[in-house]
Amino acid sequence: MKVKYIALLAALLMSGCGAEGSSSVSEVSSAAETTAAAASEAAAESVSDSQPEAASSLGELCEKLKAADSSVLTGSAIYGERLFEKNCKKLYLCEQSDLTDGLIVYNNGGGKADEISVIKPADGNTDTAVKVLNDRKELRYNDFKGYVPAELPKIEAGRVFTVNGWCVLVISDSADSLEKLVREELS
Repeated sequence: MKVKYIALLAALLMSGCGAEGSSSVSEVSSAAETTAAAASEAAAESVSDSQPEAASSLGELCEKLKAADSSVLTGSAIYGERLFEKNCKKLYLCEQSDLTDGLIVYNNGGGKADEISVIKPADGNTDTAVKVLNDRKELRYNDFKGYVPAELPKIEAGRVFTVNGWCVLVISDSADSLEKLVREELS
């Protein structure tokens, strides 16, 4: 079980690699393809392994987002799942306990910057959370600058917004429709 989560984590981390001196795109894509089957299996098991509350109110939104752009948005982690908890510090610079809910939907195959992050700060401070998501967007830009520069316009056009205490980052070629979907679901 632990190996499957490591494979899923590796796939998630590969989608954001690209610092100078990193592996070539073909090496990363090959490694991502190798872990894709294990990552998919681990993602499927993560829902059943997590506590019942891990299938938070965002579970349905997560599935709708993946269905809306299924060719690109292939991975996810939801608040309460171990994968979300393990990546919270890296992605949002906070502990899972600093949030009351959240999710990330992403491309787990590598080479695509697409990501939707939805977080709700426990202290209600959306200003800090918006800054964190803007920093996340900037990090994605820097990661992809040397990795897949063709993704940079998509990241530049990424959106950070708030809805009813939720803070959201959308990076996608389908940003308009995905933002609309998120706003409708969280209103």
